[in-house]
Amino acid sequence: MTNTATPPFEGNPADYVNSTVVFGEIKNTVISKDFKGGRIASLFGATKLDFTNADINGVVVLDISQAFSETKIRVPRDWRVEADQTLLLATIEDKRIDVAQNINASKVLILTGTSLFGVISIKNSL
Repeated sequence: MTNTATPPFEGNPADYVNSTVVFGEIKNTVISKDFKGGRIASLFGATKLDFTNADINGVVVLDISQAFSETKIRVPRDWRVEADQTLLLATIEDKRIDVAQNINASKVLILTGTSLFGVISIKNSL
C-alpha cells in the first residue's frame, strides 16, 4: 500500500495532520470535510485527535510512529478504522460503540506506523 499522506502534503493544509511531540501533548480537532491523512510522531508524549466533525472520501492513511506515548483518536460512527501497525509492547484499543451497525464502506481510515511501549485508543464518543 502506498502512503499518500507523507510530507510534502499537497493541497489545503487543513486537510492533513502533521505533528511531532516530545515530552508534551497535542490536542487537535479536525474539521476538514475532505481529510486526506497525515503523520504523527511522538516520544514520551500524548496526541489527541478529534475527527467527529470531519469527513473522508475513500481510503485515508494516518501514519503514527510513537515510543512511550499515547494517541487517542475519536472518529465518526460511520468510519471504518483498520490498523496496519507494527507493535512492540504496545496496544491498539478499539473502544467504539455500535461499530457494526453504522459502518460506511467508502470511509476508511488506515492506521500505519510503529508503536513502541505505546497505546492507541480509538473511540466514537466522549
